[in-house]
Amino acid sequence: MNYFDKALKKIFNVFNNFINFLKKITRIEIIKKIEKFTENIFSSALIISCITVFIIGLVFYGKTQIGWVLPLAIFGPLIVLFLAFLANDFHGACLDLIQANVTTLSNNAILRFFAIISLIFAFFTSIAAIISIFNESLTATLWLILTSLFLFISAGTLFNPSLLNVIINKKSSAGEDLIAIFSINLKSLVFFEKIISTILIVLGNLLLISNLLTQKLMFFFSGLGFLFSGISFPIIIYFTFTILWFLNSIFLSILSLGKK
Repeated sequence: MNYFDKALKKIFNVFNNFINFLKKITRIEIIKKIEKFTENIFSSALIISCITVFIIGLVFYGKTQIGWVLPLAIFGPLIVLFLAFLANDFHGACLDLIQANVTTLSNNAILRFFAIISLIFAFFTSIAAIISIFNESLTATLWLILTSLFLFISAGTLFNPSLLNVIINKKSSAGEDLIAIFSINLKSLVFFEKIISTILIVLGNLLLISNLLTQKLMFFFSGLGFLFSGISFPIIIYFTFTILWFLNSIFLSILSLGKK
């Protein structure tokens, strides 16, 4: 029996070394570098999107003579900038939400489990994105890349729960653990809202440029959709988190009454 115990320990050590490798590639420093990079390109992506909407809107109107495209090309950049102005304060507000709402877990085993699963799915979605490139499916490729990136950075926060203000507390009840499990992904969306917002804006620009090259109406609408979704994402995720966390607070209050 000792032989099998030692063999099993060796196998587990191999897996443990692999998990440690995954932790290294998703460590806090790398997550912070990704955040810094997106912060550096956010303003540029926003200004470029205004220019893109104006130029491509005019070109698209000249070729299609669709009436509403001309006003969109003229006033679109102003709408983009005004919406970005409204959303700007929500970047800080989203970070404040994370800091103000503590989540407790009795053990970090579930976090490590979800982190590993996220990285596995990130790997497969990356492969699927490469395959879709050869299938000339631009929209599918962009969605798969976005999904893969989100899974990767989510794994980083799961390996480093302090980023999401998640505290490991052995006194946490099963009910509190359940609420934490369901709220972790929501917290990740709030924590990474600036990164997600920037990526959506960049993808919107790429789709609009694709419309200029291919003259496909689908790329024009998809590009505008990505662009405005990216700009308004901080506002959307702020209200989404506030509403859903209110429900969490009700459940936590009920659980605290049970403890008393």
